[in-house]
Amino acid sequence: MFLQKTSLPLFITFILASFNLVSQKEVRLNDLSACAVLHSNETVEEARQAAIFNVKLVALQEAGISELITSNQFFDVKKGSMTDKDNYYETTFADLKGEISKFNVISFDQSVGSSGEVNICVKANVSVVKFDAEPKDRINLLVDGVDSRYKNGDPISMKITSPKTAYFWVFLIDGEGNYSLLYPQSLQQSNMLGVNQPISLPDKSVYWNVNTKQKQGEKNGLLLVSYPENVSINAAQITDFNSWANWYNQLNYTSRAKQIKNFLIFNP
Repeated sequence: MFLQKTSLPLFITFILASFNLVSQKEVRLNDLSACAVLHSNETVEEARQAAIFNVKLVALQEAGISELITSNQFFDVKKGSMTDKDNYYETTFADLKGEISKFNVISFDQSVGSSGEVNICVKANVSVVKFDAEPKDRINLLVDGVDSRYKNGDPISMKITSPKTAYFWVFLIDGEGNYSLLYPQSLQQSNMLGVNQPISLPDKSVYWNVNTKQKQGEKNGLLLVSYPENVSINAAQITDFNSWANWYNQLNYTSRAKQIKNFLIFNP
């Protein structure tokens, strides 16, 4: 969970920019299944997240881009920690000619394998957008100051720099998979970055601090999107991955960029 104090309204709409959408095709895949082994040092929820990750891999394969995923990457994903899985997802799939655009879990199932292992399986409907063009104009932001661990109640801040003029948005992904727009949240908060002109967040109008009620801690993520044009966004409509993806997929694939900074909130 992420708390912020502000006197500014939480709804914002920017001037709508014109879009030149890249040719793309959405592939809808229903009733896909994948499993993950429940290890002794994992919770059921962690195994479920691993199964979700694996079914996303299956979706990318079924959509016809399996040649870009190596067997070593599959092996590392299956045996790695939750942190490793997130890192592999970001680095492995950052330049694929397609992305998952919608994801809905149908059900979870639990079974015992032939060797006595406990398997956690998920069935889901997944949509994958495939693109015809290579990314060429992406603006990758430099983000400093986000730590990997925060004590419950700690403040959080960051400094963002861009090598080119760009617009940016910061979203929070909490431990339950909820999405929310953190910045900007008013017309007074500029989301434009000049060339090599860093912006420090939060600004003086907002105070950000982390908070969790979970004794074992809670994993959150800051999702940063950059784009060469300003685009409209309704903060109230960004609530989960699918609503975020509906907004993100409006952006030209060859010019948009994203990155995730994961961190753990722990109770001392």
